[in-house]
Amino acid sequence: MNYSTLLMDADETIFDFPVCEYNALKEALGFYGIVFNDEVYSSFSSINAALWKKLELKEITKPALRIRRFSEMLEKCFPESEAVKPALLAEKYIERLAGQAVFTEGAYQALEKLSRCYDIYIITNGFSTVQKSRISLSGIRPFLKGVFISEELGADKPEKLFFEKALESVKEKDHSRILVVGDSITSDMQGGKNAGLTTCIYDPKGKISMPHPLCDFRVRSLMEIPDLPEISL
Repeated sequence: MNYSTLLMDADETIFDFPVCEYNALKEALGFYGIVFNDEVYSSFSSINAALWKKLELKEITKPALRIRRFSEMLEKCFPESEAVKPALLAEKYIERLAGQAVFTEGAYQALEKLSRCYDIYIITNGFSTVQKSRISLSGIRPFLKGVFISEELGADKPEKLFFEKALESVKEKDHSRILVVGDSITSDMQGGKNAGLTTCIYDPKGKISMPHPLCDFRVRSLMEIPDLPEISL
């Protein structure tokens, strides 16, 4: 085991984002008396995911994303309704999402175990207020050496600048001993490669075809990380 440090994504790696998203949207819409069902959730989730991809490509800003996902959802699902302004719904959603800290399967136990062997840092593009709240509520803060949030670094994954700024604060200075772990090819794996780091895709359902040019390793469970072989960069 030659890795001393893990840079781990938050959503869909540590936190079960679809569940958190579903719960937060249901509560936000319910607060304003707007009908919620699986069709509405599916529409919002697709719109939200597409806009986050645009953010990675620098085609949209985070403040614009925050509101636009709701204006598009309302236009698609409730075209005749003027029940609430998108900005108000966006604020309520963020408030409710900040209270959602549902883990992916085995994530808490894995972090507890991994923290005995590695320095663990979270790397996330999520909104700062949301991620700080969720990390606090989840009880994982004792397992972490630090948290790097794009809003605070002034750069988003997969930008090389995001990782450069994060690495300035990471104790380990030998980059061959740092492993990037996350679920996103375009954000985590591409970002890790941009920074010259070893990458490991978290792929619990086996959807990623290996070998993959952006993934040095793949794990189906976070518990598999200590068993990964050494590689030389």
